[in-house]
Amino acid sequence: MDKQLERQTELRLWQHGLIFFCVCALWVTKRPDAIFHAQFWAEDGRVFFGDAYNFGPWTALLRPNVGYFHAVPRLGASLALLFPLSLAPLVLNLIAIVIQALPVNILLLSRSSVWGSVRYRSLLAAIYLALPNSGELTAIITNSQCLLALSAFLLVVAATPQSVGGRIFDIFFLLLSGLSGPYCIFLLPIALFLAWKCCERWRWVSVGAIAASCLVQAWGLLIVSPSARPHYSLGASPSLLARILAGQVYVATLLGSNSLAARSGPWLSVLFFGVAIGGTAIIAICFVKSALEMKLFILLSSMVLAASLISPFVPPSAKASVWELLTRASGIHYWFFPTLAFAWSLLWCFHCRVVALKAASAVLLCLMCFGIALGWRYPAFKDLHFAEYARQFGAAPVGTAVTIPENPEGWNMRLVKHRPSQ
Repeated sequence: MDKQLERQTELRLWQHGLIFFCVCALWVTKRPDAIFHAQFWAEDGRVFFGDAYNFGPWTALLRPNVGYFHAVPRLGASLALLFPLSLAPLVLNLIAIVIQALPVNILLLSRSSVWGSVRYRSLLAAIYLALPNSGELTAIITNSQCLLALSAFLLVVAATPQSVGGRIFDIFFLLLSGLSGPYCIFLLPIALFLAWKCCERWRWVSVGAIAASCLVQAWGLLIVSPSARPHYSLGASPSLLARILAGQVYVATLLGSNSLAARSGPWLSVLFFGVAIGGTAIIAICFVKSALEMKLFILLSSMVLAASLISPFVPPSAKASVWELLTRASGIHYWFFPTLAFAWSLLWCFHCRVVALKAASAVLLCLMCFGIALGWRYPAFKDLHFAEYARQFGAAPVGTAVTIPENPEGWNMRLVKHRPSQ
């Protein structure tokens, strides 16, 4: 009966297209300046577009950044070269928004019924769309690697595709995602486990695609640029860990970006440890009691968080250690997977049969709705007059080096003007 109901609720192609369009429009409401006043952000301009313009698309594609290859941002920057410079940030932002919309459609595929009913998967997708404290991910192609990894994970745990087109898409996407950041390293053991458990030949093909991506990323990190990720003293401590978990993961999931973790004090330390223990307990209960797919997502999120804390790309300052700086870094992509895992765990607890868990999760989900409403729209990037710099660059003679400021403060992109035919 459940399978028959699932077939009846399976979405058609036009419905997926409509949902995809609506989701993209929803992302725009969170950061309308990404479309109507597009500007580069950090590596978007300095690294990806700058390299594509100065060195050429193919040369740039083979250049690792901080030790890893980033296929999607590199390809996006190459595509942006086909447009006037004034439109290049818009092209990259549109690609980033498309990538952000993909997890929703994947969750609503019939293949993803392993997660539950269409209604339950719609709730999972809604939480993903509204997740607070995700400002660094919205319409920024540099950080699209996180969202590509989420889509890749959803494809890996979904039922195997039956059509040739579906299988081609899976392999293409897994390779594209794996060559766009280090997340394939965390995804490989999950894919291996599922291939061993499910005894389906096709899953070994997925394992091969992910393993090939891991080899390429390892080559970039260990051979091509072994010194690209310097190791700093972290200044780690249980107190700072509690502050990060409480403020940047658990409270941020409920109330959005906040400065709670950056504060210190005896009573606050008690609060931090209490929130950290409580939030971790909720995730642990969900991990023990939930279905395999949710267990694997919590495992993936835990691995990502551990790697982010062990080897963050955050140079220490003279006044603060690496972990102290992380307590002040709200909204960064390091917190995406753990906050989503916590939010999805709350939804699972709300649907469980334990009355105490159901009541506690209901209260926390209501609090999360308040946080979503409060922080729905992210602040617009500072206006650095990109259009004016683009006009200056267009009028500059061949061979002129032009420096264009970017967000965040202190970043800039340097372009050397060459002939249009080059």
